[in-house]
Amino acid sequence: MSAFPLSAPDEAVVTDLPGLETGRTSAGEDVVSNSKSGEALISICVPVWRDSADALLSTLSRMKGAEQCTLLLFDDGSHDPYLLRQLTRQILRYPGPARLIASPRNSGRSHARNRMYELAETEWILFLDADMQPDDEAFLDRYLDAIDALAEPAIVAGGFSLKHARPTRKTRLHAAQSQASECVPASIRAQSPGRFVFTSNVLVHRQVLNTVSFDPGFQGWGWEDVDWGLRVAEQFPVEHIDNTATHLGLDHDAKLIKKYAQSTDNFLRLIDRHPDEMTKTALYRAAKRLSVLPGLSVLSGICRRLARSRWLPMRVRLLSLKLFRAAAYGMRL
Repeated sequence: MSAFPLSAPDEAVVTDLPGLETGRTSAGEDVVSNSKSGEALISICVPVWRDSADALLSTLSRMKGAEQCTLLLFDDGSHDPYLLRQLTRQILRYPGPARLIASPRNSGRSHARNRMYELAETEWILFLDADMQPDDEAFLDRYLDAIDALAEPAIVAGGFSLKHARPTRKTRLHAAQSQASECVPASIRAQSPGRFVFTSNVLVHRQVLNTVSFDPGFQGWGWEDVDWGLRVAEQFPVEHIDNTATHLGLDHDAKLIKKYAQSTDNFLRLIDRHPDEMTKTALYRAAKRLSVLPGLSVLSGICRRLARSRWLPMRVRLLSLKLFRAAAYGMRL
């Protein structure tokens, strides 16, 4: 069985380390696993694309309850030997069974999550993004307790925070945006349960994923988790609890704005699939109002510049960012 290149030719080969097994799936994905075994209740599934995931994986390895969880990493075609070495060392440190699957091609976030679900062997799957970090040591225990309390297949959404984030001058806008719209307590998220499902931190029963998979038609960044959450909520319970993880990977201003601009197709796909739910949102209503204005591209450009102007008060920058996003979407409505 062949393994993907874990080191440059002049470096020590990581696959020579004790306890490491290598293989290849029928889909042509290379696999490295540790030799640990045990009964697991949860598969922790982490999609990776050019992200080290070191903070997350180091935290999980030290956490109470980790021995009851299998770790599954899916590298979505990064083709980065240094990154693969880092990930391999992390699975060797993990206290329970752990595997790293490296895809030969990049197929996107929805495909990666669907593929991890197919490869997981437990009834419950915990999706965590590579740039997340659990907020406290009881993180896994709370999810294990939630499983005990559930009588049927469901989603358990833990929520989002910035507790351990360290915003810089370049990432303060993203931090402020996240704090305002994503760091929402369970009591508020439960009022619109499907719309507040963040796949960066969510526990899912296998039967849910058997019935409702992620839509690979959502390409690039944005909205695929909202679509999935809304579709799941039509058929299964969606439980919201306060079991947050911090988003460490805050984007600098230009990258954040670029993501918003490039997410328009996904937003339109979301509206087409869930018109009743999405037309109620403030973002859609703003985009619809702006769509009839002449010179909308000029307004979009002005809002872009204001959002990036770090000398302005944050409330002005946040409003400009919201208007930029609404204008970008409005030009396509």
